[in-house]
Amino acid sequence: MWENPKRVEAAIKRLTREIDEIDAYFYRTNETEDRVLYAGMLERKRDDIVRSAVLQLHTSIEDLLDQHISFALCGVTLRRPPRSHSARALRSILIGSGSIGFDRKIALALALRVITKKTRDRLQILNTLRNKCSHNWILKISIRHGKRPAQKKPPLLLYEGRDLHTVAALKDFIAEFGGGIYLKLFMRYLDFV
Repeated sequence: MWENPKRVEAAIKRLTREIDEIDAYFYRTNETEDRVLYAGMLERKRDDIVRSAVLQLHTSIEDLLDQHISFALCGVTLRRPPRSHSARALRSILIGSGSIGFDRKIALALALRVITKKTRDRLQILNTLRNKCSHNWILKISIRHGKRPAQKKPPLLLYEGRDLHTVAALKDFIAEFGGGIYLKLFMRYLDFV
């Protein structure tokens, strides 16, 4: 499909139309009368974009860690159904219900020298942000727990001392985890597939 330019253009038109329709339906972007509702839905949309970036990078990096761990332990990736008993057992440990969590995967990846201690530390930050995105509906809030009334309250999504809702912080986050960590893991993954 992607080799045919006409099919690519048709896919772009279809996907653009569908995304616009979902956007208008879910976020009420076609709202013209109720400006308060419209502003509120734009806030939710921004939350969802930030959440989506965090979840997308976390999931893609976790998938690559699974592949690296599997290759390091069994000499195979998990892209195809594993044939050996050991590869099937490892798959059940890494993927699906009852699998080990991300924090255990990064510890295992460190033990197998798939990642460095510095990368592990950065991935722990990613995991913390992912957990906050997964367990909080509204993300553009301040943390009040344990703070006195006059004390400055940090944002829920604190990345490198900045609110992840700011465009600059989100770009830096995407550059670090997408253009940095993910890209390095993906390039190394290409060496063994």
